[in-house]
Amino acid sequence: MIEGQLNADERGLITKAILNAPVKPRVALEVGTWLGGGSTLHILRALEQNGTGHLWGIEADRSIYERMLTNIRAAMPTAASRFTPLLGFSQDVLKQWKKEQPADVTVDFVFLDGGNNPREQIEEFELLDPLMPVGGQLMSHDAKLRKGRWLVPFISRLDNWESKLHDISEPGLFYAKKIALRPSPQSLRAAKQHRFRQACQPAEIAASCLPSSVCSFALRLLPKKFSRHLSDGRD
Repeated sequence: MIEGQLNADERGLITKAILNAPVKPRVALEVGTWLGGGSTLHILRALEQNGTGHLWGIEADRSIYERMLTNIRAAMPTAASRFTPLLGFSQDVLKQWKKEQPADVTVDFVFLDGGNNPREQIEEFELLDPLMPVGGQLMSHDAKLRKGRWLVPFISRLDNWESKLHDISEPGLFYAKKIALRPSPQSLRAAKQHRFRQACQPAEIAASCLPSSVCSFALRLLPKKFSRHLSDGRD
């Protein structure tokens, strides 16, 4: 057993999404592997059961990255042929990854579980959405917390995606499937307007404008419950 941040139901939903896809995913991307025992291992096992597909897993923390590699090698020695670990911040890594792929590359399955800043998930989605075909699947963790506060309502307003928020844990798991290549102008405008209103909230303006060290210092001065609510959306 290796540590992972998803519960059994969430892991099962990820596995089923890959196993039950009408077209078996060939390219899977994950942001935020942590120690590997949650989404990473279960994505790899599902790809292996399908008999096809490759996972690129992004992790920003070097110490976590090294432990994740050790864990995956121990839990699934055959994973090497289906898994490429990538170290770094998601936006930088994804841009570089796109440059290294064939011009016609498509991304069939995406799992987003990186940092707590909601802007990160939106930027990750905007980098990957053009590469995802009709039928492509996207899932994200911490969907009910601050991390998913922008992405979930944004995608939910786009009429070329059908989506569902699985309320099976405190953090929540979000699922979306692409049903058309592009959204209607009306739905895209509604999604962007809602995101703009969210970005104009005082706490988000401060998080965007102030250095992380200043934000961390300010949070330490606040009562623990209030600080926890601001930083990651937990009560």
